[in-house]
Amino acid sequence: MSTTARVNPFQQYYDICNQQKSKEKRQHLPPMPRYMDVELTNRCNFKCYFCPTGTGQQRRETGFMSEEVFARLLEGASAYKIPLRFIRWGEPTLHRNWLEYLRRAAQAGLTVHLTTNGSLLDEQSIRALLEIPLDSIKFSFQGVDAATYREMRSRDRFEELLGTVELMHRLRGDALLPFMHISTTVTYEGAESIEAFKRRVEPFVDTCHVGRTLLEHIDPDKVRLGEEELAQLKRLQKAETLVKIHPQCHQVFDVLSVNWDGKVSACCRDYDELMIVGHLLEEDLQAIWTGKKLNAYRRILVDMGHDKLPLCRSCYDMNQRRLPGVQYL
Repeated sequence: MSTTARVNPFQQYYDICNQQKSKEKRQHLPPMPRYMDVELTNRCNFKCYFCPTGTGQQRRETGFMSEEVFARLLEGASAYKIPLRFIRWGEPTLHRNWLEYLRRAAQAGLTVHLTTNGSLLDEQSIRALLEIPLDSIKFSFQGVDAATYREMRSRDRFEELLGTVELMHRLRGDALLPFMHISTTVTYEGAESIEAFKRRVEPFVDTCHVGRTLLEHIDPDKVRLGEEELAQLKRLQKAETLVKIHPQCHQVFDVLSVNWDGKVSACCRDYDELMIVGHLLEEDLQAIWTGKKLNAYRRILVDMGHDKLPLCRSCYDMNQRRLPGVQYL
């Protein structure tokens, strides 16, 4: 770890979201979302087995966020100083204006985060992120070594991605920003290999998070995979070790998720528009946040009615916050 004292700019929001109980949230709904997740595109250059985008299970139209949608998003977020996380169901750096959009959000005084698979980052783009400066970046791994990364992502980029993270760490130097995360999930890997991964990345990131891979939501009958790829998916699903207990939902009380075309979803896991609650080009952001559609979802989920909603039925506590130590993490 760096000796420079760095603080995750989003930590205060995460703490409130994760600690406050759902029934308390119903009584103390914030006037606007604590942050918003932004999808610059729902296209990706990877074909990962755990992802509806990568497996082709996602059926909605693919595309890239237009200037009109982004301008409306930025207008609403700026008015209420809502932090933005560039994340969701595609690789943000595929968008031709991704750097410009991040820069404009930062110039508007917003806290800005980027989640990326890191495959398209080079020294030039890393330097540009440092110049903004970006507040927070998460490098998305999979598994804990080259073999388990390749198994889930179908490509050999583990060492290359580590090199990209190390390069950004070196170029950042003593600067406080961006806060650098590494995030990964494991399927069957044990405590020893997990700890070895954490030790390896510790010198050049500010935090490393390891969760559990969820594969139940990937339907083998709906994916667009070749015969060998489909067999691999089924093998991985059999190896899944996630303890399937529904978490208390904070999303509907704290976060809005914005798709590339301006549609707004109540759920970060909504890859096929099953929980759309509004449209940025048609409604005011505050009207969406306090609207009847979102309030209906809140009423269901405050009583843990996950099984009443198709997406929520397969939503589990992948971080095992309610089950400390159960899977040796």
